[in-house]
Amino acid sequence: MYKLEDHNSLCIVNESYFYKTEPYYTILECEDSGIRTIPSSSDVLDAYVVPICLEKARLAGIPVCEWVISNQYVSVPAIVYGLNYFSTPSDYTVVRELDEAKRVIKHVTNHGRYPFCYQKINENSTITECISIMGRTLNCREQMASISKMVFEVFQLPLVEIVMVEDNGNYYLSSLAPVKYSQLSEDETELLQSLLDTKVNHFE
Repeated sequence: MYKLEDHNSLCIVNESYFYKTEPYYTILECEDSGIRTIPSSSDVLDAYVVPICLEKARLAGIPVCEWVISNQYVSVPAIVYGLNYFSTPSDYTVVRELDEAKRVIKHVTNHGRYPFCYQKINENSTITECISIMGRTLNCREQMASISKMVFEVFQLPLVEIVMVEDNGNYYLSSLAPVKYSQLSEDETELLQSLLDTKVNHFE
C-alpha cells in the first residue's frame, strides 16, 4: 500500500479497496483525522457495488449499461454479476443461453438466497477491459480513455480495472473492479511508478 501526499490531501494507492480491508480502514482513519483522502470511503463503497456504481456514473454523465436487479429472471445474452457479500465485480459472466444462465444464477445467488444484477447486451456486443491509473490509460481507444478520465473524476480510484461493453463503436461502463499489480503491463507499471515517485510513503 502506498500513501501519496498531494495538495493537502492523501492518496491511497492499492490493488483493492474492498470493505474491511487494510486500505479501507486506512481511508477511514485518515478521514476521522480530518484528512481529505483519495479515494474517500463512500467512493470505495459505491464503486464496487455494480448497480450503485452505474447509477452514480450515469448521474455524472458517463454512458453506462442498462442494468436490472433480479432474483431469478434474466434476458439473454447478458452479463451477470453477483450481489452477495462475497461477490466481486471481477467475477462477471457473459451468458448467451438460458440453460447456461440458470447455472450461473444458481451459483451467484447461492441457490436463490441473494439477488443478482444483469446487463442486457446484443449478440454482437463485446466485453473489453481497460486499466486506469489516476484516470490515465495506455493503448486504449479514445472513447475508452475518455470514460476512464470521467470515472476517475467521479470515483477517484487511483488504480482500477474498467469493464466496458462495446456496441456498434460505442462504449458503455459495465463495472469497476480491483487490479492486481501483477496484471499491469510493463508500460503501465512504469506509469504507476512515475506517479508514485513524486512524494510517497510505502507501507508493507
